[in-house]
Amino acid sequence: MGYESICAAGDHANTLHWIKNDGEVREGDLILVDAGVEVDSLFTADITRTLPVSGRFSDAQRRVYDAVFAAQETGIAACRPGNKFRDIHAAAIRVIAEHLHAWGLLPDGVSVEDTLDADHGQYHRRWMVHGTSHHLGLDVHDCQLALREDYMDAELTPGMILTVEPGLYFKADDLLVPEELRGIGVRIEDDVVVTEDGCEVLSAGMPRSSADVEAWIARVQAEARR
Repeated sequence: MGYESICAAGDHANTLHWIKNDGEVREGDLILVDAGVEVDSLFTADITRTLPVSGRFSDAQRRVYDAVFAAQETGIAACRPGNKFRDIHAAAIRVIAEHLHAWGLLPDGVSVEDTLDADHGQYHRRWMVHGTSHHLGLDVHDCQLALREDYMDAELTPGMILTVEPGLYFKADDLLVPEELRGIGVRIEDDVVVTEDGCEVLSAGMPRSSADVEAWIARVQAEARR
């Protein structure tokens, strides 16, 4: 293992590092698995998938999942030479803010631009509480002690390997969100290498979209019944 795995069902997924890996797995829950292997070269992977226990997402779960997927797609598109490392988060978090605004979860009168204001906004961060990306290599959070100008403000160059991992987390007791969203925690994380003209998703073999995830689980369940 490249790091302590996070296996969290139901509301436990809303605790970012549920490394206890305990709790009941109930029909209708989502289960979030954040895990990666370290290979012989000592480089490590860092991948997260959020899966419906029953095999299919409920309407509310799908709405949250698809929003996170859209944010991840936008973040991945920002992984290209010439962009700054911080551009990945900026791209993904804008999509998160747009969805939260469309769902009516931001305070009255607060626009997407208002909440994205670094000094006077950030209301969306109640439900997306972490960064979208980190460098990946010999350590699962490689170079995390680098100076800001060498990390957050640095330019992306070919060969850099990064994670892209937006999420949305609605705790079971959060009265600021509709009841159907409470207890839903979703994160999707993939490993990306910056190339000469864009990027390549190294973990592309693992299904990501909600439809592909459901088809994946259906195949696994069918094989288990044989």
